[in-house]
Amino acid sequence: MKVPHLPQDIPFNEDQKTWLAGFFSGLHSRLLVKEESVVHAESKPQVKALTILYGSQTGNAESVAYDTAEKAKEYGMTANVFDMDDVDAQIFVKSSRILIITSTYGEGEMPDNAESLWQTMDNENAPKLEGTFYSILALGDTSYDEFCLAGKLWDERLEQLGANRVTSRVDCDIDFEQLAEEWMIATLPIIADKGDDGAASPQGAPSPQKQKSKFGRKNPLQATLKHKRVLSQEGSSKEIVHYELSLEGSGEFYKPGDALNVIPENQPDLVSAFLEHLKFSGNEKPSWNGENHSLKEIFTQYLDIRTPSKEFVKAMAEAASDHKLIEMIASENTSALNDFLWGKDTLDILRHYPNVTLSLAEVLSLLKPIAPRAYSISSSLNKNKDEVHLTIGSVRYQNKNRSYNGTCSSWLADLVNEGGKVPCYFAPNKNFAVPEDDKAPMIMVGPGTGIAPFRAFLEEREIQASPGDNWLIFGDRNSATDYIYQEEIEVLQSKGVLTRLDLAFSRDQAEKVYVQDKMRDNGAELFAWLERGGYFFVCGDAYYMAKDVDKALHDIISTHGQFNQEETKEYVSKLKKQKRYVRDVY
Repeated sequence: MKVPHLPQDIPFNEDQKTWLAGFFSGLHSRLLVKEESVVHAESKPQVKALTILYGSQTGNAESVAYDTAEKAKEYGMTANVFDMDDVDAQIFVKSSRILIITSTYGEGEMPDNAESLWQTMDNENAPKLEGTFYSILALGDTSYDEFCLAGKLWDERLEQLGANRVTSRVDCDIDFEQLAEEWMIATLPIIADKGDDGAASPQGAPSPQKQKSKFGRKNPLQATLKHKRVLSQEGSSKEIVHYELSLEGSGEFYKPGDALNVIPENQPDLVSAFLEHLKFSGNEKPSWNGENHSLKEIFTQYLDIRTPSKEFVKAMAEAASDHKLIEMIASENTSALNDFLWGKDTLDILRHYPNVTLSLAEVLSLLKPIAPRAYSISSSLNKNKDEVHLTIGSVRYQNKNRSYNGTCSSWLADLVNEGGKVPCYFAPNKNFAVPEDDKAPMIMVGPGTGIAPFRAFLEEREIQASPGDNWLIFGDRNSATDYIYQEEIEVLQSKGVLTRLDLAFSRDQAEKVYVQDKMRDNGAELFAWLERGGYFFVCGDAYYMAKDVDKALHDIISTHGQFNQEETKEYVSKLKKQKRYVRDVY
């Protein structure tokens, strides 16, 4: 833009010409600045805010959420990742672009960290979301009846509230990585073009990229088994084994409360019997996943031949025209199917239909990959340098003249010798952790192998010389045979690290006594610990123990807090929101 030029013959005197020249010069300068600012504004990329919410029980959904946030940068978006427990309904009002990544816990329940937000959004007072664009990634396991139910519920509810689905929900089985990647690639470019450009991101700043391990399911750490010993005594009805793995030179680290994923192999005798039934030697090299593996290697290291997939059972039933089983599979009432499958492995299903023959290609396509087994870590890295410890019950049982073994527990117990390699990788669990406030009391309920993370918690508090009180409620069947880590526990008591210990050995007396009974017996003190900021942790069986403990906790809070049902529910919800009631159950 040129400076305006005054004509020589303009009918003004010199003073007027000087004033006009100055006026036009100033006007030109202001217009030039404005023009440059407009050009600059047009060239400056607008902020595209993306909100990612995760509901996670074991850390998988959280990990995928951060991977998605990192990939969102490729599509011009600034992503913020939120634990569902750290936000309220306003997150949906403030965000025009939302991705939800959630697992499903137990029998179709929301993960613990998603429960409070879900109850708010499932309420009739939930906000309308006409201006919100969303997509859902659900993580689950098809071996459970309510596969990916939490993700399905979120998808349905957001649609009911008027939100706009940009891509169809994706439901992932245990082998979720590829589907998750495909969902990101399909969803991110579409949602980037929706919503309000330039809208402020909730809480303003992008989430920091999480430090990721170089090891994972596709590239596990080959940890050396340094030592293992059986903890249960002779005469016990179970076998519980303590394992110590070396991390030396790996650069890996973990915190008490984290889990270790172990990738096992199938038992050789099961592989042999499976191959024999299919009439293969095992040396064959079929076309499978573009890999050059023998059939024996595939059935040993890669595919699960222990737990029959529902797809496999359905294919066998249809091939055999077993209408009764087909109806069981189709029915919403899964109890009959569960009764039929109880205790059976894939070989049992093959033998159940001797006249059915599936092609090898069909068998390979119907079997699921061997899933990593997640075990709560039972050690503190600060006390056990370059080591990670596990406490695992070996699964063994008889059924109709056949012996059965748990895939991972028996592989570790029977087939991996000291000095052998264990493929594994860590799964962080930031909520199930020793309180940052080292003065805060801890109440730990962990019967059987559920003691594992609490051994780690106590080791951590011992090494840190934490002043907080520690209360362990532990039990099993018989004290004489099943009191694992007894010597360690007694040493921690003598040092004052373990402030209080309550033991519940159910078979040591005529009337069975469980950990929830010990809670009720000491309800007044337990409530007092909660009132002074105590943390309540539970680890172990999800289907029975965890539910009984939860009911006992509600009863204790109601009785000793003198609360009605609604007030008790609110108290427990507050504990969960503050991460002071946390479960690691399976």
